[in-house]
Amino acid sequence: MRILDRLVLSETAGAAALATGGCVFILTAGNLLRQVAGEVAAGRIDTLQALELAALVIPSTLPYALPLGVLAGILIAFGRLGAQSEITAMRAGGVPLARIAAPAIVLAGALAAAAAYLNLEVAPAANTAYRSILRGAVADNPATALVPGELCRDFPGVVIRAGSREGGQLGDLWVWQVGEDGQLTQSLHARTAFAQLVPGEDGAADRLRIAARDVRVEQRQAGDSARRQTSTYASLERAELDFPLRRTAGSGARKLRWLTTSELLEAMDKGWNLPADAKPGQVAASRLQARRQLHAHLAGAMGILSLAVLAVPLSLRVGRRETFVNAAVALGVALAYYALTSAAEWVTDPALRPELLAWAPSLAILGLGAALLRRADRS
Repeated sequence: MRILDRLVLSETAGAAALATGGCVFILTAGNLLRQVAGEVAAGRIDTLQALELAALVIPSTLPYALPLGVLAGILIAFGRLGAQSEITAMRAGGVPLARIAAPAIVLAGALAAAAAYLNLEVAPAANTAYRSILRGAVADNPATALVPGELCRDFPGVVIRAGSREGGQLGDLWVWQVGEDGQLTQSLHARTAFAQLVPGEDGAADRLRIAARDVRVEQRQAGDSARRQTSTYASLERAELDFPLRRTAGSGARKLRWLTTSELLEAMDKGWNLPADAKPGQVAASRLQARRQLHAHLAGAMGILSLAVLAVPLSLRVGRRETFVNAAVALGVALAYYALTSAAEWVTDPALRPELLAWAPSLAILGLGAALLRRADRS
């Protein structure tokens, strides 16, 4: 049996590793191209930091990629073994199907435990480090918040454009202030400007302060979209402009899914991100959200084991050597699983125990897989 166990384990692990790697690439490529490549192009981070950011994205995507990867790996491995009549030979020798699949299921259980640890400890730490690198890049040189020659709309109510940037100095700076109706209300032009970070009340660097020199300001009349009224002009030797950094990369409040185990337990006890005058109802809702998040992490990890149990009897029904057919079946099953998981997240009524409902998709698939496995063993 040891030889058969090694055969099943090596076939499953190899196929699952390839499938998981492909899923990780698909899930991370978009984020890396959208944000990391943009940060490199803006000159905020160097190549080494970009590689570090790419590595830090992987822990948060692995728990999402592993269910599909393990499912596809078992379908591909057992489909290949079935097409080569290896499973038929094992069963003819008196080995039950559940015993044949034991190495693959044990592997899925180990990966489920690893995914739970990734969700609760590694991914939050990686996300914190990811955000710290992006915040640190702006902290080292605040002027990198603006890309020369491009319009910056990261700050509410204003559009900013810098013609040049050398170190911390900006040249040919334009700042357009826009009203709620989208009409221009004020424009400011500075020959040169210097950027720095200003700590907020909590000690965090949450404001970008631009000290502009040789400033010319045009103030338009409110509601004068046709410019029928005369604008007022002013020339200043120096002006200071403050902009909140909450919309820039790496800033903003942490989300519940990025909390570690200890932080989630504290949020379950005291609530999360509550105002000082929070009402009892708000506290209860916040505590429920923290409980849901903890259960969602654990239930999502268990989904790896559930899909693995389902994949074994399913592979016998598919029974194809072609990898793309098995991969397509895996994708369809995984999409159904993710759809059930998303549907469970829509339930918010505390009376329906939404934190426990997060387990429903994994338990349902586990029960279905166990029933099909038992039925296949008897046939």
